[in-house]
This record gives sequence, C-alpha cells and structure tokens, in this order.
Amino acid sequence: MRAKQTMTNIFLDLLFPQKPYCLICDNRLTEPRSIICKNCKRKILPLTEPLCKKCGRPMKNNNRLCHDCQREHHVFVQARSYGLYEATLKQLIHEFKYRGKRELAEILGNMMFCVLKQLTWPAFDYLIPLPLHVKRQRERGFNQAFLLTKVLSRESNIPIFQGLTRTKPTEHQTLLDKSFRKKNLDGAFVILNKNKIYNKTVLLIDDVYTTGATAGECSKSLLEAGAKSVYVLTCARG
Repeated sequence: MRAKQTMTNIFLDLLFPQKPYCLICDNRLTEPRSIICKNCKRKILPLTEPLCKKCGRPMKNNNRLCHDCQREHHVFVQARSYGLYEATLKQLIHEFKYRGKRELAEILGNMMFCVLKQLTWPAFDYLIPLPLHVKRQRERGFNQAFLLTKVLSRESNIPIFQGLTRTKPTEHQTLLDKSFRKKNLDGAFVILNKNKIYNKTVLLIDDVYTTGATAGECSKSLLEAGAKSVYVLTCARG
C-alpha cells in the first residue's frame, strides 16, 4: 500500500510539480520565483580586497597593480567584477549565455548592481553594453551584455547608450594567444551618435573580464569618439 502511495505521489509530482527546481543542483526550491536555491547562492562569493587598483584582479598582497597592469596600460579608469569566473558563478553564466536562460540576467545583473552601489565611482551619464557582432547575436538570439545592462539601468536609473557597435566578426578571444588578442580586435568597434557621449563619463558592461583586451579596445573607441572617461563593470573575473 505504501509503495502504491509513493508511486502515486511521484506521478502527481511529475504532472503537477509543487515547486520548480534549482538550475544548478536540481534541489527543489523553497522560495517563490527563485531560479537557484539559497545554498547555491551562498557559494557565489564576491571579490574582496586586496584587488589590483586598475583591473580588479585578486591579489595576494597590497601591491597597487597586478603584473598585467604593470606591463600594459589600459585606457579605462578602472574595472571591477562581482566574483571569480569559476564554480557556481561560471555555471550560471554558461547557462545564461550558451543555453539561453535569459532569466538569469536578473540574478547576475543584481549582483553587479550590488558592486556598483559599493564603489566610490563618479556619477555615470550612460551605461554601455559591450556589443556582439550581428552574426554572433543572430546565432545566440540575444546579447548577454545588453540584458545585464537593462537590469543595471532599471536599478540605477542610468540611461543606456547603444551607439557602440561591433563591425568586425572577430574570433573568440578565449581561443587566441594573448599576443593575438589585440590584433583580433583592431578596428572591431565603431561609435554611432558620437555627440551623445561627448565629454560624458560612461560605464562599459560585460559578463566576463578576462585579459581586458576587449574592454580596452572598446574604451579606446569610446575615448576617441569624445567620451570623458570609461569605467568597466562585469559579472565575473576570469
């Protein structure tokens, strides 16, 4: 009799699931409208000092700049990220970008907003999503940076500037040797409606900061178009 009741309950759960399941661990969710469970949320740890003063790379000591930033000049003022691109956060971003889980923009975007609130950065005139080439956006169906920017814009009341465009279909940066990454991005970005960002302080938004080559090239294009200064905010630090 008990076995029959168990089978009946399993059958009813399949037909009428009482709660959705965590996207990461598949445990049943207890909070309404949640996507991941509390336990998985607790595993996504924010970055803490000491960090590189320029790019936000975690440091073992209080040196002002990491080795990369000592060797190479980034034209943006500063870059910061919520957490490291590993474990649960990496899985969330993968589900978001490559499996089309657009609803994750809410979680990831709000994490980024928590960072933005804590920083002593200047007031921004515009948020600018890092663009995808039209071909890649067509393949993916959306630009993950734009979805994150929409959440940040809503929470911060900072308008979005969509005049940063990608005209060159570049190779994935992660597949290239560091020495070829700059060459891959050379001439990839064009600014439309330049007058809107003239003498403006802007915040560039993306999902992952790895070497800073893409953020650097975008920042260069924005500054050449007349922007006063460029800062960078991403969800994860590679």
